[in-house]
Amino acid sequence: MDGKLKRLRERIEREVPFVGRKPYSHNIIGLTLNQIAGEFGVVEANRAIRDFGLEELGWREVREE
Repeated sequence: MDGKLKRLRERIEREVPFVGRKPYSHNIIGLTLNQIAGEFGVVEANRAIRDFGLEELGWREVREE
């Protein structure tokens, strides 16, 4: 796995426990997913959504365009 992708995924992992409890965690995750999609593709962003259980927190996988 690319080092930058790994760091982005780690950022998401750190914020997940705080969604709904700490200001901006939701925004940080959303922006990070957007960055992953832009730099590594929608497939990687969708993988992060699945891997970190983000659907339970309100995110949805998107179709690759």
